[in-house]
Amino acid sequence: MQGITGVDEKTRLKMTLVEPGVFCGNSVNYILIEGTGLEYKFLLGLLNSTILNWYFKVFSTNSNVNGYEVDNFPIPDISQLNQKPISGLVDQILTAKQANPQADTRAWEAEIDRLVYALYGLTPAEIAIVEGRA
Repeated sequence: MQGITGVDEKTRLKMTLVEPGVFCGNSVNYILIEGTGLEYKFLLGLLNSTILNWYFKVFSTNSNVNGYEVDNFPIPDISQLNQKPISGLVDQILTAKQANPQADTRAWEAEIDRLVYALYGLTPAEIAIVEGRA
């Protein structure tokens, strides 16, 4: 997870998966989820979603992405079976980006957003606010 971001950036939460044994510099935060019942790819899709970026912008006014802020995100209680659709889409995005870092994955990202909005029970009016259309 990117540790420092501009407060005016459109996307402030930027996260990816790293392979075991890979270590990043001091401006990166790590999220460990063992024992939480969450799949890594599901959580990656959720944390990179439009709604959690919106939530973070509303509640964070500094340039740091602090672990305690992420720890306080409202993560829905969802079975591993119900995590699969988002995990599958994340897998498609990662595969496409690995083959071509410039690959257009916006359609999959939009589908993740749609699934995440449903997880949180957002109405069309609330989605418009999150997406900056209202």
